[in-house]
Amino acid sequence: MNKWLKLSLILGYTFLLNNTVFAAARNEQSLDHIVATVNKTVITQSELGVAIDKAKKQFAAMHTPIPPAPILHKQVLDQLINRTLQLDTAEQAGIHITDADVSKAIDTVAKKNRMTSEHLYAAVGQQGLSKTEYRKEIHDEIAIAHVQQQMMGGKMVISPQEVDAFMRSPAWISYSSKEYHLEDILVALPEKPTVKDMDDAKARVEALLTKLHQGVKFSEAAASSSDSKALQGGDLGWRKLPEIPSAFAGRLAQMKANDIAGPIQAPNGFHIIHVAGIRNVSMQGSKEDQRKQVQELLYQRKYEEASQNWITKLRRESYVNLHPES
Repeated sequence: MNKWLKLSLILGYTFLLNNTVFAAARNEQSLDHIVATVNKTVITQSELGVAIDKAKKQFAAMHTPIPPAPILHKQVLDQLINRTLQLDTAEQAGIHITDADVSKAIDTVAKKNRMTSEHLYAAVGQQGLSKTEYRKEIHDEIAIAHVQQQMMGGKMVISPQEVDAFMRSPAWISYSSKEYHLEDILVALPEKPTVKDMDDAKARVEALLTKLHQGVKFSEAAASSSDSKALQGGDLGWRKLPEIPSAFAGRLAQMKANDIAGPIQAPNGFHIIHVAGIRNVSMQGSKEDQRKQVQELLYQRKYEEASQNWITKLRRESYVNLHPES
């Protein structure tokens, strides 16, 4: 199964529980306590348990060590909270996704993988996800994409001057024909970090760098970080320079394959990046085609950074309560 399909099969970590689970929860409240309250929505231990099991299967599929239980618990719960906040926002915005919308999206996924929708359902079934659950996952992903576009898309403007400036930059001239396979570790900071927060984060970064220089695999170190991307082994995949967060892009000019750089300070914390590989790609199309490509890539970079900032703002402005027993 190719990587694209794997990603499409695991579109998040929130899964609907079937009637049997809900019935059991009603009879055994102590076995399904609330682990978090997000505005008016609760996340139960059962939901978190299902999500953690799914994350473990994803790690196994990627042959990546599973993080220690407390770290995995926190990472998955954070993802569930972020997902719930976005779905709440979509509902408040009046976004309505029809069954036809879901079927169309699933048909697209199937066609990209040269299979029928029924074969796709069978494939996700092998991953432990029923047809109903998979359709719910796709429904929620479409709703989140719509609300993100509504909240941020209209604000993402790439001017002709930005495109011109980037295409004149040494970075574009030198690296427009290259793609970078990047891995990232984040040691996160709170929104308003204290001096102690900064010192503790720096100490953790230095400890991670020491392990990496001693030969610890980057994926293993990433799995022990606080970043939600650690659930993907810290792997950002292959990206062109404009797709790479601006905080990292400046370091790449001096880096070769297998190089590690850090700490790199960004608004959300301190990063360590690893260049897992560099490959040449041919530049195709006219000058106008290249301008369009640069515009799209700059838009993607802005969109990714704006999305992270928006989720941080959502959490700051929402009621999120982690229950002590969680």
